[in-house]
Amino acid sequence: MRASLKGVILGIVLAAIGGVALANFSKSEDAIEYRQSVMTVIGHHFGSLAAVVKEQTPYDRKAVEHDAMVIKTMAELPWDAMMFPGSAKGHTTIKASALKEKDKFMGVARELESATQKLEETAANGDLNTVKAQFSVVAGVCKACHSTFRKR
Repeated sequence: MRASLKGVILGIVLAAIGGVALANFSKSEDAIEYRQSVMTVIGHHFGSLAAVVKEQTPYDRKAVEHDAMVIKTMAELPWDAMMFPGSAKGHTTIKASALKEKDKFMGVARELESATQKLEETAANGDLNTVKAQFSVVAGVCKACHSTFRKR
């Protein structure tokens, strides 16, 4: 299972390197699909980490480090796709206000990048209590963005 997930992550990263860095989407549906894929991967790893934080699964330092690394890496990817013109319409949960309030939205995006960087660093230190604290910070940034820029 881990091998197939690594393949998905690699595919998304290669797509990012190959075109997303240049915002090279041919249509809004491509941008929507890309960012939904990124968020799905983030959600999977965030859920795994949440189970450890809530003590529903045992603490495994390597698994926590891996989840934090994937979350941090993926948190850097979706922003060009979020800002693609017309991508607030169709099969998406992003509000049009995200595109209209680009500076505000991108400010929250940078907060997420910073918070996930710190999450990766705390995971590498191996202290579960600091991981729990930083996990809460990341969750708070996610919640703030979702409550402001995500359709319910």
